[in-house]
This record gives sequence, C-alpha cells and structure tokens, in this order.
Amino acid sequence: MASAGPELQWKWIELHDLVSLHAVEKKFQNSAGAAVRPRQWRLHGRPRPHLSRLDAYKLHYAAWDGRVEHVKGLVNCGVPADCTDPRGWTAIHHAAFRGHLALLRFLLHASKMDVNSPDIFGCTPLHRSCMGGKKDATEYLLQKGASHWARSCCGQTPLHLAAAGGHLSTARTLLQHLASPDVLDSRRWTPLHWAVFGGWGDVAELLLDNGAELEGPNGVVTSPLQLAVMIGNESAVRLLLHRGADANLRGSNGRTALHLCACSAEKKVLQHLLAAGAKVSVKDKDQATPLHLAALSGSGAVLHLLILNGAGLEDRDSLHMTPLHCSTLKDNAEAAKLLLHYGADVNATERLGRTPLHLAIERGHCKVLSVLLERGADPSIKTKWKETAEDLARTNKQYGSLKVLQEHREPPVKSPPLVHIITESVW
Repeated sequence: MASAGPELQWKWIELHDLVSLHAVEKKFQNSAGAAVRPRQWRLHGRPRPHLSRLDAYKLHYAAWDGRVEHVKGLVNCGVPADCTDPRGWTAIHHAAFRGHLALLRFLLHASKMDVNSPDIFGCTPLHRSCMGGKKDATEYLLQKGASHWARSCCGQTPLHLAAAGGHLSTARTLLQHLASPDVLDSRRWTPLHWAVFGGWGDVAELLLDNGAELEGPNGVVTSPLQLAVMIGNESAVRLLLHRGADANLRGSNGRTALHLCACSAEKKVLQHLLAAGAKVSVKDKDQATPLHLAALSGSGAVLHLLILNGAGLEDRDSLHMTPLHCSTLKDNAEAAKLLLHYGADVNATERLGRTPLHLAIERGHCKVLSVLLERGADPSIKTKWKETAEDLARTNKQYGSLKVLQEHREPPVKSPPLVHIITESVW
C-alpha cells in the first residue's frame, strides 16, 4: 500500500469508510437532541464551514501532495487549517495518510492542530497514517501525543488498520509504543484476526510474538484459527496450529474448526487440523458432526478423509438425520455414493420416519435418487404419516422424481433371442 498510486489508495479508503458509514448514520440518528435523519442521509448532507469551497479543495489537494509552501500560503491567506472535506478529513489527515513529515510538523506546530482530531468516521490522523502504512508519520504522531487507543466508528484502533493492510513496520512501531494487540472492534475481531483475514503471515507472527492471544480475548465469537479455516488460509492455519492454537475450540454455535473446514473443499487444511488432533466425532449445537456438514457441502475429498479418520456413518443430528440424509438435501450424488460405498444404511430413518429416498424424491433431486435406488433403497417404506416415496412425489408434484421411481420399478424389456428371429424370418 505504501507504494500504491493515489487511485488505489483512495479505493482502499472508500472501501473502509463505506463499511463505517452505517455506524456513522446510527451515531447521528441516536445523538441526544438531534433530529432523526432518514436512512438516505449521506456525507454531503452534513453542515459545511463558511469558506470558499475552492479554497478548501486547494488546501486539501496541496496537503495530499505534500506541498508545504502552498499549504502555508493558503493558511496565511485565511483558509482554516482545520477545514474539512466531505469525508471529514482535515489537511493533517491527508498529510498523515501520505506520510508527509514536513507538512505534519507545520500543521502540528505552526497551525496548532489537534493531533487526535477525528474525521467523520472517527479516524484520527494516526488511524490514517497506519492505514496508509506510513511508518515515519506514525512514529512522529505517536511522539506528538497521538493516542493508539483511539477508536473509529467501527471500534478499530490504529493497530487494527495496520494489521488489515499488512503494514509490518507500522504495526511494529505501534507495538513498541505499547499498543494492545488484543483490542476487539465492533466485529469482535482483534488485529490478529485482520492479519489472518488479509493473509499477512508476517504481521500475524509479529502480533503473536508481542503477546496476542491465540484464541482471542473474552468476547471473541470466532477464533483466529476458525477464521483462517473459513477463508481457506492454509499458511495461517499452519502458523496458528504450530503456535498451539486449540483445534477443538468451539464457537458460539458449538462448531469447531473441523466443522468449518467440512463446509469447504480445503483438503490440505483438513489434513493440518487432523494432524493437530481435531476430533471427527464432535457435535455442534444441532448435534451435527463434521461428516454431516461435509455430506451437505458435497466435498468428496473432505468426506473421504473424515471417514478414513473414524467419522461415524450413522451419527444422528438433532433431527435424527444421518450424513446420508444430508447428502440428499443438496442432491450430492457423489457424496451419497461415497457414504454408501463405506457402508452407510440406505434405509436409515430420521425422526419423521423418512429415509434418504423420501427426502430425495420430495425435493426432486433425481441424481441422488437414482444412486439410492441403484444401491437398494426400499421405496415401499412408509413415514410416520404412512406415506411412501411415491405418495411424497405426487403430493409435492415432483413428476421427474416419480418418473425415475417408475422406471426403476419396471423390468427391462427383454429382446427375443437372435435364433428365434432368424427362424421366424426363414419360415
């Protein structure tokens, strides 16, 4: 980011600030004594200072480019140094983001601007210098009293932004000034989460070396390891497991990293988790095992590895469904074939007495329906409501399923023997 052009830098700013916009709107709507504003409120709707719009634009443009003399001239001509642009940025925000030290010195000394002045998103100049990855500007602002505890509207500290952008030297500077690596933002993420999410392994290692908690502090909903598994960041998974992250830690819904991996097709990530002692039989709050979720997602490689490592083919979730039932819900024929190959019961019933065949036929999932019929599924089994598979097909108007069922019942038409045909033709 440090070497990126202005266009790319502005795109990064816009992406971050767009996420913050809802929090800003809520702040304005809920502020004491303020009239409730419509949801269509936008930045241009806020009060503007009484000065020439062109003069303010010139000041901010000069600050972005780091033209100290031009900024001095405008300030001496009466343009307020703390005037804001539509984002709430002052000249010091622009200078901090771009890393213009000479301009920062002028603004903080001659103009006596507040080093912790927030923009409309709650970001101070230190936030912006960290977002831009400007180490020297960050160091200077910290020496001048900038607070590394300051929070944006999204609850992010400057360290969150440095970690999110992968700015190693900037993050190191903040940590040297005793910035906490375990502060939670409004998403309940720490800087380590953001480093993992961005794929910045060097920043993640730096944070861990400086005391960042592997599982996150109290209040974390998703651990850094679980986040790494969710996004398929294999290198981060290896790093966190190597540092001692708990592969069997449960999230708020009772799911472990193995559950999350089972929802994807990340075979290598699964191998790392299994090697670290992840349990294949653990159940989430819905009593689903990783095998249930793998059957639902249809990943053959993940399904195969789980079965080879002892996952139960007949484990039941809270609806008394087996993994084979789950494979029918998404018409995952290959997953069903694999489960049946290893001995899954094709006629297992769930709490309403429905077999996998019932679930497949009432949803019109013809691919997995054909697999079940070929492997011996019994279409005469009745549910607790005394319904056969054919009854469900007619009730749900699944005529395609009904056709597959009827074709399976009809015996193949046998052609007459060739000798008989020749004899008839001779006579």
